[in-house]
Amino acid sequence: MLTYVPGSASAVSIEVQGLSQSRHMKRMEPHAHMFFELVLVKSGRGRHVVDGLDHEAEPGMVFVLPPGSVHDMRAMEDVDGWSILFEADGIDAGLSLGLTPIDALPGGFMFDLFRQPVLQMTRPIRLDSMELASFGARIEQLSRELVARHPGYEHAARATLQLLLIDLTRLAPWLQGRTGTSTAPTDLVSRAFTDIDQHFREPSALTQAAARLGYSVGHLTTRLRQLTGRTYGEWVIERRMIESRRLLSATDHAIGEIAEALGYVEVESFIRRFRARHGITPSAWRDGARAVHPPKS
Repeated sequence: MLTYVPGSASAVSIEVQGLSQSRHMKRMEPHAHMFFELVLVKSGRGRHVVDGLDHEAEPGMVFVLPPGSVHDMRAMEDVDGWSILFEADGIDAGLSLGLTPIDALPGGFMFDLFRQPVLQMTRPIRLDSMELASFGARIEQLSRELVARHPGYEHAARATLQLLLIDLTRLAPWLQGRTGTSTAPTDLVSRAFTDIDQHFREPSALTQAAARLGYSVGHLTTRLRQLTGRTYGEWVIERRMIESRRLLSATDHAIGEIAEALGYVEVESFIRRFRARHGITPSAWRDGARAVHPPKS
């Protein structure tokens, strides 16, 4: 788990990195971090794996990474663009948050982009050419403010980031219908991911999920695997793992309590799943996260 470590001291927890200059980021093993990140592709093509879902990374794509997301940029060597890293005080000067369970994010429009449905956020936002040019200009303006540090730069940087987040929130497909820009998502993947977000803590039951979504069990299983590479049950497990990383790093809940909160009847089943996904036990993950970023009291 990576904590927020800016390149230089700043009055606001925001940093802009050019993807072409940040080659170390593209060589890192799959990792999670304790801050928010936006990755915007300006040019080039590659692949970006976010919480287990493999995406094309091409011009105009924006990847939204809340604290705790695991991503892999090693197949983005030829991609240029920007990565914006920030903590909660980069949005609101009155906040000071490290890793936060997604359900405990502060209220308000500015954090809606990082709110549930979490699995929807593994899918990038797509900008057209005009939107990409506009976003690029704003990011360059944000970078100039952070580098020049003229009086009041922290306010200007925070305001610029807020404008970026507002526009992305309006464009995010997983929020359409809540922001008044469109109707609720109707495609199978969006509906399945939304259903998983609402029910992942319950004992997994494919039959009930298929009934809620209006599909046969066979169609839901086959079609979701064709579209995403995973079945409904496998995505339930992935969603539980996302939440488990947040709870392990941000709370003092016992491992058994976390397992129960995630819908596991036996703590041993949770530990086996976690070890299979991450290569270490939940306790070891927690120890590593606490070593770099103690939980907030």
